[in-house]
Amino acid sequence: MHTTQQQGQDMKQTTVYYKVAPADPHHHYFDVCLQFFVATPQSVLLRMPAWLPGSYMIRDFGKHVISFSATGAEAALDYIRPDKSSWLLAECSGWVTVHYRVYAFDLSVRTAWLDSEFGFFNPSAVCLEVPDFNEQPHELMVPPIANKDWRLATGMPVVESDTSGFGAFAAASYAELIDYPFLMGPLTEVAFTAKNIPHRLVLVGRHFANTAQLANDLQRICEQQIEFWGHAPFTEYSFLTMVVGEGFGGLEHRNSTALICSRHTLEPVLNNSTNNDDYNTFLSLCSHEYLHSWNVKQLRPSLFHPYNLTQEQYTEQLWFYEGVTSYLDDYFLQQSGVLPAQQYLARVGQTMSRALRGKGPQRQSVLTSSQLAWTTFYQQNENAQNAISSYYSKGAVIAMLLDLATRMASDQQRSLMDIMRCVYERYAATGTKQENLITAIAEVANPAIAEQVQDWLTSTQPLPVDVLLEHFGIQLAPTCADAFSMQPSLTANSVGTVSLGAALQERNGSIVISRVFEDSAAALAELSANDTLVAIDFLHANRGNINRAMTRYQPGDTVQVHVLRDDRLLEKSLTWQAPKADCYQLSISNAALAQLWLKLS
Repeated sequence: MHTTQQQGQDMKQTTVYYKVAPADPHHHYFDVCLQFFVATPQSVLLRMPAWLPGSYMIRDFGKHVISFSATGAEAALDYIRPDKSSWLLAECSGWVTVHYRVYAFDLSVRTAWLDSEFGFFNPSAVCLEVPDFNEQPHELMVPPIANKDWRLATGMPVVESDTSGFGAFAAASYAELIDYPFLMGPLTEVAFTAKNIPHRLVLVGRHFANTAQLANDLQRICEQQIEFWGHAPFTEYSFLTMVVGEGFGGLEHRNSTALICSRHTLEPVLNNSTNNDDYNTFLSLCSHEYLHSWNVKQLRPSLFHPYNLTQEQYTEQLWFYEGVTSYLDDYFLQQSGVLPAQQYLARVGQTMSRALRGKGPQRQSVLTSSQLAWTTFYQQNENAQNAISSYYSKGAVIAMLLDLATRMASDQQRSLMDIMRCVYERYAATGTKQENLITAIAEVANPAIAEQVQDWLTSTQPLPVDVLLEHFGIQLAPTCADAFSMQPSLTANSVGTVSLGAALQERNGSIVISRVFEDSAAALAELSANDTLVAIDFLHANRGNINRAMTRYQPGDTVQVHVLRDDRLLEKSLTWQAPKADCYQLSISNAALAQLWLKLS
């Protein structure tokens, strides 16, 4: 980093310095050196954040620090650990240097990852905070790995860098520092412009992407959003993407997003005609995180001014910040022309299925789901469908209903877009409270709609999706979800006279029950999540036999079911039930009405 002789020459005493070195990829270690100047003798507190903005779960990043030492101007410094996330240095003055090692083996967008193939980190997962100096400038340096053909990509402003992108980067504060993720490895960079603003898609990991089509589709989506908001809160933007065998997720940042996706999602065209729905899901993820540049990174709950990363910060408003965004992400794909109307409606049906399936939405309101995001949503278990509601998917359905109701009431003169602009212009600087959102709806739409939305948010009663969709020429056909259909893409089971009432997965050649719906045939037969299905009616429980059983029996028929549980073979009596409508298919019944909402080709 900097030598003692250099300190007086090129290190500013008002700057906090980090060197994050990908020192040991085989053991997944980043070595970090932290340096700062203490003007007057004092003890100094250092700490790791407990969580990071946009991902509402306590993650305790400090647990990944496996070694730690500190030295002052003349000697090593003693320290204590006052809590799980903090280090308190003994009284010191002058330049302080801290060395520590971080274990990086979480292949997600939330923390840090390093192996021989590539590396990624959020500074919140590797950079100790010096709370006394939070508002001072921060500088972070990443040196290249020797003998590796790696490049580095980040949105953090460059101080100096080599031709591969490694070097020093600057942020105005600690809060700004942790809002720039870093991606390194053998990168594929795809550049494009949207409204004259430089953008890039950066991929790491083996992929088979059609980069030209990706650039074209992302450009159209980004331009649609910038045009909607009327401005962009950044001068450049990066989609930093880890491509893996199986994975999905994204996290928004101030001029970039960190993404993870499965390899097959980047192959857009099948049979030379039909888009791969997984490809559309990736575009939707990009759209979602990009939209957060305005709706979360700029406009956010007032309680998040500022973020307190030492403990939970509770808010009821995630239905707006995640739910509305979850509605608009696909809608911007549709309006940009990337997603044809019928494919868009298929995705809306999947969202509705996720939102309204099971007893969870009948037990927990969207506001409560938001308030308890830290545990019930972010730490879901196998009973989630029976216990909780999703502020993402049900929030998206409420946003859609709000959009349609506003269009109807104003004779197409206003929509959800006008509500979003009103809230943004009024509250981007100070943040919102729940009542601010309802007030804006009342002003832009009307008080009756605002009252209805408040009821949808607090109630667990069914939503009037069919009534409002019919006004826009959309036919809704409830059906039963296929037992092997998993989130997020719930598919309909077009045939079947009976239902098991459980979600199934194929694992290593076996059929395993992943979730059991309350009061279903499976539940009343005492079947449980994680049971391995062995036989139904003394026939091997493979996918084909299970699907055939769904058409062979009638509601009320009883069969014997054999399962493996904890190495025990159990026999249970199962009485079949009629399929329950928990999956929704949408289609256009009146094109003239539909084009009041959708862009039809």
